[in-house]
Amino acid sequence: MENGCARFGGALLAAALVISLAAGTARARGPVLEVAAYLLPPASHLDENGVLRGETVEWMGRLLADMGYTPKFRVLPFRRCLEAMRDGAVPMMLPCVVSIERQAFMRFSDPVEYMHTVLWKKGRDPAGCWETLDDLAGLRIGVIEGYYYGSKWQEALAAGTFRVEGSIGRDPNRANFRMLREGRVDMVVCDRSLGRFLQRQDAPLFDDMIPCPGEIGESTPLCAPVSLKYFKDHGLSPDEFLSRFNALLRNRSGF
Repeated sequence: MENGCARFGGALLAAALVISLAAGTARARGPVLEVAAYLLPPASHLDENGVLRGETVEWMGRLLADMGYTPKFRVLPFRRCLEAMRDGAVPMMLPCVVSIERQAFMRFSDPVEYMHTVLWKKGRDPAGCWETLDDLAGLRIGVIEGYYYGSKWQEALAAGTFRVEGSIGRDPNRANFRMLREGRVDMVVCDRSLGRFLQRQDAPLFDDMIPCPGEIGESTPLCAPVSLKYFKDHGLSPDEFLSRFNALLRNRSGF
């Protein structure tokens, strides 16, 4: 397996930003394993020097180092992370939501964390929040293009209950908050802790916004995926890799 993994270093195009993880690499002297990384503060974000940080980045880097790899993270928009995984251009990406469509080209680890996705609105008054998706009738809602918000949300969207404005790029959640602040959308979908992080980081820009009670669907598990095409093309076993990954994941609190 390690002979095949030694080719990880040249798998991706040089056009995107490549960031080597500092945490844990002192222990990693094995083959480079590149991970497509999208920004999801506070789990993954760029600091003032443009270095990728965040709890997910740090523990995942340590876990991969314990598996014998030298982790290297490449920052891409979320949609391009999925495209790279589908094309087999990258072996792995940061944890994301599992969907039937994604299972066609990715194999997923056990859940590593959970998202609590809520709707955010402008103003400090909780009046005007929502109880059912029908309460969103006629509204413009900021979302992240390529994200999956659950079957009920997708059904309401397909029925025309509300309209969405999709953000792309490396920092789509912040772009959505700016759209809400400027009145270009009525509400935005964002993880509760992520939104709080943006409020603290950009204060006082987004102070006049609150998360509504109630989540979009249930708490959503995030799982670390590997690219089926990449592993097949390189003669590697995704099941063997994820079995080792999951075993270390269960001992994650010991990092």
